[in-house]
Amino acid sequence: MSEIDNTNAIIRKFEPVIEGLSYNELSILNQMVVERIRLMQKAEDLVSMSKFNIGDRVSWCGKNGFIYVGIIQRINHKSISVKTGEREHWTVSPQLLRKEN
Repeated sequence: MSEIDNTNAIIRKFEPVIEGLSYNELSILNQMVVERIRLMQKAEDLVSMSKFNIGDRVSWCGKNGFIYVGIIQRINHKSISVKTGEREHWTVSPQLLRKEN
């Protein structure tokens, strides 16, 4: 099943339910969905963070396409601090990092 077909199937599944909801009910549903997405993102971040330790050698591809390599200096709440050179420090999302040997 293609992504478009899957999206259409989901819409067909939930559209009758959503159409019967009031503004207040839709607002509550929206809050519940947003909170669920946040919770799922936090869980994903935690799994990503658990793969790394201070002192690990890591790499990532920057926005400019350049591959950066450095050593993890600190594991923050949502990001990882990496030192790439004498005075270069980067704050990187754990999803972008790859452990090096």
